Amino acid sequence: MNTHLDRLTKRHRRLDRLIDTSKAAGKQEDLKLLKRVRLRLRDEIAELRNGKKPVMS
Repeated sequence: MNTHLDRLTKRHRRLDRLIDTSKAAGKQEDLKLLKRVRLRLRDEIAELRNGKKPVMS
């Protein structure tokens, strides 16, 4: 379980960096998608840390 949490955390960090470096004007739709994925990952990480089973959509 911890390795899954570690993978999710690393993926979240990579998305953070990608979003920070992709703030070009023509990439707004891509940024919205990346931010949605990042939020979903953050929610799943929080649920795992709180001992709850994540709800997959």
